[in-house]
Parts: sequence; structure tokens; C-alpha cells
Amino acid sequence: MTSLELPTQTGTSAVRLRMALVRLARTIRRHSGQSLTPSQISALATVEEYGPMRISTLAAHESMGAPAATRVVASLEEQQLFERRDDPEDKRACLVDLSDIGRTVLAELWSERTIGLSSRLDRLSAKERATIDAALPALEKLVRDN
Repeated sequence: MTSLELPTQTGTSAVRLRMALVRLARTIRRHSGQSLTPSQISALATVEEYGPMRISTLAAHESMGAPAATRVVASLEEQQLFERRDDPEDKRACLVDLSDIGRTVLAELWSERTIGLSSRLDRLSAKERATIDAALPALEKLVRDN
């Protein structure tokens, strides 16, 4: 067995889950009218979830380097989706936050994607939807456990 091979059951589940999530995410992204990149959307969502933050904090949340985070923030500022404000704890630093336009764009994006996913869920049987509902706590735990 090579170092990349996984035990049969865990490996098979991991491969199937990864492929299902990748394909589902691609399908969801395709049904939105936004021209934002995945990195931009993730940055907007992170600031929406955690509130105003320094670019270095955003970089840590997004698992990217400071230069990449700075480019993402600059592109979002250019589109008027992010705005900077003084950090009340350190006047030498600034925080990035969603602008009103950013909040509106993100809300529209979530709505479009939720509607698209809801229509796909509606095509499943009641038993299949119940199975997904039952799996949600475990999936949410996978997302939280870094």
C-alpha cells in the first residue's frame, strides 16, 4: 500500500464525499449571476460571519498569505463591496468590513444559491431529504474541525 492509499471504507467514503461536494459546489456556483471569484465570495462570507477584521486576520481565516488577502480586499474595495475603517484598538491599523453594497450583493448571492439548491432538493424523495437532514450535523462538524 502506498502512502496515498487509504483504508478501504474510509477511503471510499472520503473519495465519494469529496467528489459529491466538489460537483455540488460547482453546480451551485454555476447558478448564480455574480461575477465574483470563489476567493472574493469566501472573503465576503468570512467578514459577514465574523465581523470587521484586519487583513491579516482575514488572511488567516482564508488560509492565504497576506499579499493574496491584500489583493482580494483591494478588488472588493474597487467594486465597493468592502470598506476600510480605523481599528478602535490600534489607530495605526484598519479593519475591513462589508459595505452596504457588499451586504446586498452577498444576500442576493446567498438567495440565488439557496433557491438553486432548494430546487435540486425538491427533486429528491422524502427519504433522501431526511437522510441529508440527518447528515447535516456531521457535515457541519467536519467544516468546524480545522
